[in-house]
Amino acid sequence: MNAARVSHERVRVFTQLDRSIYDLQVLRYQQLRNAGPDADQAFERGTRKLQDLLRESSELPALTEHDRAVALEIEEKGKVAQEYLAQLPQLMQQVDLKMREVGSAAGMRELRRLSAPVSALTSALQREIRAGGTTVAQRTANAHRLITLAVGASLIGFLLAVGMSATVHTLLHRRLRPGLVALERGAQSFAQGNLDYRIELSDSDELTRLAAAFNLMAQSLAEKQKTLQDAQIDLEQKVAERTRQLRLANAKLSMADERRRAFLADVSHELRTPLTIIRGETEVALRTAENSNFDASDVFGRILEQTRDLGRMVNDLFVIALAETGSLPLERERLDLHDVASRVASDFSTLANEAGGSVSVLQGPECVALIDPERVRRAIAALIENAMRHCQPAVKVEIEVTMIDGRPSIVVTDDGPGIDPSIAPELFERFRRGDTRGEGSGLGLSLVSALMEAHGGSAYLATAPNGGTRVILEFPEDTHRKAAA
Repeated sequence: MNAARVSHERVRVFTQLDRSIYDLQVLRYQQLRNAGPDADQAFERGTRKLQDLLRESSELPALTEHDRAVALEIEEKGKVAQEYLAQLPQLMQQVDLKMREVGSAAGMRELRRLSAPVSALTSALQREIRAGGTTVAQRTANAHRLITLAVGASLIGFLLAVGMSATVHTLLHRRLRPGLVALERGAQSFAQGNLDYRIELSDSDELTRLAAAFNLMAQSLAEKQKTLQDAQIDLEQKVAERTRQLRLANAKLSMADERRRAFLADVSHELRTPLTIIRGETEVALRTAENSNFDASDVFGRILEQTRDLGRMVNDLFVIALAETGSLPLERERLDLHDVASRVASDFSTLANEAGGSVSVLQGPECVALIDPERVRRAIAALIENAMRHCQPAVKVEIEVTMIDGRPSIVVTDDGPGIDPSIAPELFERFRRGDTRGEGSGLGLSLVSALMEAHGGSAYLATAPNGGTRVILEFPEDTHRKAAA
């Protein structure tokens, strides 16, 4: 029974030591994530507890040479594990660097390599716990055999003391056998990997305390197994999320490259026409310059017109490019959108009236917003130019300033033939034209969209109630709130 007591004590100390190492690791990781006095004090308490258990482990009775070797091994590995925990912040930096440079799999390998001291200590402890459990089971079986021998001895002495032998047999059988059998079954269940099994003893003797130690060991092993499974699941989820992010980033890069290629192709195509006209007019001028009937002003006028169109196209492309990259400067002012719209309508009224049309602003309540007036006027002007260029000569354009879902908005409506709703989204792309009677660069709506996005708003097409085209310039809600403030 003395040997069983010593084995029980070793199992108890090693189980608590194994649990203490696990708890100290958790405290250390918590200290790294949530630095503060509370985390530091908790880690110091855990360190003192570990040191006390290591000292208690070294003071356990060493009955065999193996016990002495195990005591030295645990003492040495305990020191190495403490040094590892003390250096954990620097080691975690190495692991993070490895994950960024090589990948998550290499980072996990580096983490397992660096945490080898703790793994070696816990492996040694769990090995001795299992060996101790087997030893306890063996010594329990030996005790059971001793009981059987005692029973045999009592039978041999039956002639001398029948009453005493019967009493001793009854006491031993009733007192020890149930506990020993329960411990033996528990040890066998743990050895088979059934960590949910629990040894239930109702007494308060050493067997009950040994059963409690077995139950604590099984619980500790089960918790560690669950922690490892959770860590593996968490790592797999993080790897999957990082992979998804990389795929999205790659898709965005591919899309940006495709847009760049398409933009270059469109620009090359659109610049070819005015450059061809300029070159042709210049060649004609050179061939006919010596002719007395040569009218240079007419040729140079056409060349100047083409260079102006080319300049406007390049300027529009520059504004669109700045807006798309978020680099377009805005000089915001607190203004009533009616005033901005009225000024643009006044600029185009004479030209529209000469063609039999009109440009008007509908009356409405004040609508103040924080905007860049020049950029907004350019957007409205581009819409009016589109209407006058692509609709009938006597086109009527109405501008309405209103609030849509709490957002300041400018609605430009014409009574032209309208736009096919199926191609409306495409018309905001560069150099896209619908089925139109007029000519143009195909940059008008793209410029409008870019200027609105620079303000944090948007532009979209809709069908007018009585036919024609309606374009809505919608500013963000906070533009109105900031202006009101």
